[in-house]
Amino acid sequence: MIRSTTNGVLKSYRYSLQHSTNILNKSRDTVLTGRRYNSFADDPAAVAQSFQLRSSLLKLDSQYGVCESAIRKFDVAWSTLNTVVDDSRKAKDAIMKALNDTTGTGRVSLGKELTQLAKSMTHTMNTKYGENFVFAGNDGLNVPFELKGNDLYYRGINVNSKDPKDIEMLKNMTEDEKKYADIGLGLKEDTSGNIVSSSGYNVTLQGTTFVGYGLDDDGDPKNVISIIGRIGEILEGCNQNGEFKAGEKEEFERLSKKFEKASANLTDQYTKLDTQAGFLKENKKNMEATSFTLQEQIMQLEKVDPADAITAFAWAQYSYNAALKVGNNILSQSLMDYIGN
Repeated sequence: MIRSTTNGVLKSYRYSLQHSTNILNKSRDTVLTGRRYNSFADDPAAVAQSFQLRSSLLKLDSQYGVCESAIRKFDVAWSTLNTVVDDSRKAKDAIMKALNDTTGTGRVSLGKELTQLAKSMTHTMNTKYGENFVFAGNDGLNVPFELKGNDLYYRGINVNSKDPKDIEMLKNMTEDEKKYADIGLGLKEDTSGNIVSSSGYNVTLQGTTFVGYGLDDDGDPKNVISIIGRIGEILEGCNQNGEFKAGEKEEFERLSKKFEKASANLTDQYTKLDTQAGFLKENKKNMEATSFTLQEQIMQLEKVDPADAITAFAWAQYSYNAALKVGNNILSQSLMDYIGN
């Protein structure tokens, strides 16, 4: 009859007990941490996939922060322009009163009101968000607007300038300056190293886009603030009977009509800004949904169901205890057999 020696039984038992101990320790760690794995060796494929998902989530979190910052900036801009639009409506009311003032006795006071509105609108357009001026384009650290008499200056250039070079500079500032932010649209560069416009979001806001710049064919200003200021100056120049200075009545009537166009442009750009802000907010919602999906995928890869983990631990503990009990019986019998021999 073949008999097992004590050393052979001990060796086999030790291996089985060690295996049960390892399973017990692993299942205990799973219960305590709630994770499917604690090292790359536990599940290389799952760990690699989880790393990719976490990398995507980290990038998305950064883009989400950029998008939130852009939304706050556009909200400040919208609130600012709301005040400017309200001031332009007040200016319209004052101009209409001056036009319909048959006696002319109220023109001087209306002129003072318009002059003050022009100054107020200029100050409002110099609003800051954080450390940067909202409507300064790419030169956010310096005050964008300054009113000198009835001439409005934007970043040091007279918006009513007759110099073609000044107008060209203003055009470049207004139309060509861009600053693209990565808000999750797949930011990338073309072969020349320039950002592909559809892959980023332009977050620069130029004040001249809203208030206008340049002169028209009659040599009158296109920007709404200068028009209001000049009308105010004309009305303030009326005598105590409300009579205009020579030639200024025609200019007043002409500028009153042009104010309508400049004011309409301000309102149109204000509406467009609201649309832009709406896009950013919708994009933020999409990013939140994407973030939730990524987190769900990561949870599925890394986390275990608590009930399953506890069940596995209980079974491992039972198996470990059973191994100890069986091992004790085997060892006792083998030792007696050894002594009996």
